Amino acid sequence: MPVRTIPLSRSSVTGRHNPGRGARAIAFESTLERDFILLMRFDPDVEAIEEQPVRISYRDEEGKSRHYTPDFLVTRSNGANQLVEVKPSSRVTPDLDMKFHAAREFSRSRGWKFELWTEKEIRIPRLENAVFLKPFNNQSSDEGVAQEIEGYLSRIRDVQIGRMFEELWPDEHERAHALPTVWAMIADGTLSCDLDRVIDGTSKVWFAAGGNDAGNH
Repeated sequence: MPVRTIPLSRSSVTGRHNPGRGARAIAFESTLERDFILLMRFDPDVEAIEEQPVRISYRDEEGKSRHYTPDFLVTRSNGANQLVEVKPSSRVTPDLDMKFHAAREFSRSRGWKFELWTEKEIRIPRLENAVFLKPFNNQSSDEGVAQEIEGYLSRIRDVQIGRMFEELWPDEHERAHALPTVWAMIADGTLSCDLDRVIDGTSKVWFAAGGNDAGNH
């Protein structure tokens, strides 16, 4: 349960990221936070994300009592927890050092890890793929197309998307019909591909071992 509620604002970008499928919506206070949430949703190693998770008390250089609420708590599939601050690199200034030191000490005492994420870690090719695949994440696959893909990939371990389309659906109209199902199967983790490079016709796809390699969080 978040320790602080993020209010709607007309002066900054706030909102809630709704992944669908019964998962809890996550509030954000900036476009960079929104992008971080989406990136985590498409990380197969992430089990859960919670915004505004803890309120940390510390004392500043003058001994005054201060409070700091990091942006997110990310829980990994191996049980590890990351306390995360999301901030544009231009706003990472020396006056934040004491806050971040308090967060590191707080995290260390609980066996967590504190991390600072800027646009350099967030706005990467994987995010581009996540933005593209998000609309397909809750879309139902065409059962017939999915069965064709399953039969095809049972004979070939992995294949470029372009080649699969040429061999399975040489007709342009069939290809247009099948395409949304391919994206939906990648989005829901049924099919895997390298999400760290922008998806195109040369990207290889294969069946995910656990069926959870994309946006199922």
